[in-house]
Amino acid sequence: MGKLYFWKNNPTNLTEFSQEEFDSIKFKCRISIIDDEEIPHVKRLRQDGYNITEFSDIERIGDFIRQKYHVVVLDIQGVGKTLTPESEGWGMLKYLKKECPHTVVIVFTGADWSITKYKEQAELADDFIGKDLEFLDFKAKLDTAVKKAFSLKYHFNIEKQNLMKEISNANSISEIENIVFKFGQNKEKTKDKLIKKKYTSEVISIVDSFLSICESILKLVKP
Repeated sequence: MGKLYFWKNNPTNLTEFSQEEFDSIKFKCRISIIDDEEIPHVKRLRQDGYNITEFSDIERIGDFIRQKYHVVVLDIQGVGKTLTPESEGWGMLKYLKKECPHTVVIVFTGADWSITKYKEQAELADDFIGKDLEFLDFKAKLDTAVKKAFSLKYHFNIEKQNLMKEISNANSISEIENIVFKFGQNKEKTKDKLIKKKYTSEVISIVDSFLSICESILKLVKP
């Protein structure tokens, strides 16, 4: 396994993974594929080392969410039969991105008309994979999704939307971001810095939530 250099050289900094680091830890990403039909690429992906769990449909959404998958590949036709029978997978996409916005969700479809019909829900997806995609193209799309799931910047940008509800000053948002990424591996120090800057308890709570996500990612991939 490649060295995760920032743990040694920058004991408090939060930084993105290099390509070498990503290649060494991507197989720890927990991926679920929800499709009522068998996907032939899955066998080869597992042989390559990807950690994939397949579902033909989801009936107990709470149980599914508690599994905390990093990436979900979601078919939008033929799934959601009991949970969202009218909108099928689109309804599940909307619910997943509302309840667990940090989960990377890829829509898996061969129906362009459906994307147009459910445009509002489609905009929530992190990416799209066509059902006719060849193996290497499918694999490349999956790697992009895994990289996003392990990107601390990606997760901060999600929480930034919550920060913007509390703070209208762009300079303050930038200040928070700088503090978080400079000291983020030391949660208490980060929060102390923000408290000294007179940020509210709501802001501190949002940052704390983000740092907990970072902590879980770093704990997962730490050699």
